[in-house]
Amino acid sequence: MIEIAMAAGVVSLGAYAALVEPRRLVRRELPVASPLLPAGWRPLRAVVVSDLHAGWPHVTAARLESLATAMLAERPDVVLLPGDFVCEGALGTRPLAIEAVAEALAALPASVPTFAVLGNHDRDMGPRRVAAALEAVGIVVLYNRAEALPRPGGAVWIAGVDCARTGRPDLARTLAAIPPGAPVILLSHIPDFVRRVPDWVALTVAGHTHGGQVCIPGLGPVVTMSRLPRRMARGLHRLGDRYLFVSTGIGTSGLPLRLAAVPELAVLTLQPAVSGAGEPARSAERAAV
Repeated sequence: MIEIAMAAGVVSLGAYAALVEPRRLVRRELPVASPLLPAGWRPLRAVVVSDLHAGWPHVTAARLESLATAMLAERPDVVLLPGDFVCEGALGTRPLAIEAVAEALAALPASVPTFAVLGNHDRDMGPRRVAAALEAVGIVVLYNRAEALPRPGGAVWIAGVDCARTGRPDLARTLAAIPPGAPVILLSHIPDFVRRVPDWVALTVAGHTHGGQVCIPGLGPVVTMSRLPRRMARGLHRLGDRYLFVSTGIGTSGLPLRLAAVPELAVLTLQPAVSGAGEPARSAERAAV
């Protein structure tokens, strides 16, 4: 009887990982209280979604359209998409063409400034094709450059580097046009790149890890696809005066499974730290890289 119960448990867990969790969506709201921002700076509300890996069975065009609607419902000031829009070489999946992905997301840039960088899977499909499709609907693809986002009281700069795994990231070129003291958010598909980011960049936003994608309860992710400490495969982390946020993403790679790494829509509110408060934001943990 014990063996039967264990077998039933394994089958149930496998069914959940294959059919249920990959189609879930959790909303996470995280304050990012930065000491690098001047007092009185107006808070910036950023919606982050990463690693769509669009394709059957889990991330269809219809699901992407629903996701875009959910993102706009957050009334963001900016939308940040840190790469891997497409699904290439994954077992048990049928990739969605990048043109269809872009069309499903078109409501985002039609309403809110939307910025993206490309991930390693995007480069596998062809970076020019992926970038062209996204830009055709109004999504700004940042390839080793930064763009100012005008706001009351002064612009915030959104910077983006090429994929640190398969591309040619050029940090000096990316940050060259940013005036001293300006608030900066950097997009990097690979979170490990944060080790090269200067201390004056308030927030780095990344994906790639899928939060581990398959995690063992109580033990954590089986694989993180990162050389950062395993606890940094997801979530908000304070590194001195700056922050790193790593999204668990939406889709899957390798196998169409997720376990204890639920797809997420994150809402980050970047705001000045309270004067004299030396502790990290409530939802962040200190980390050393």
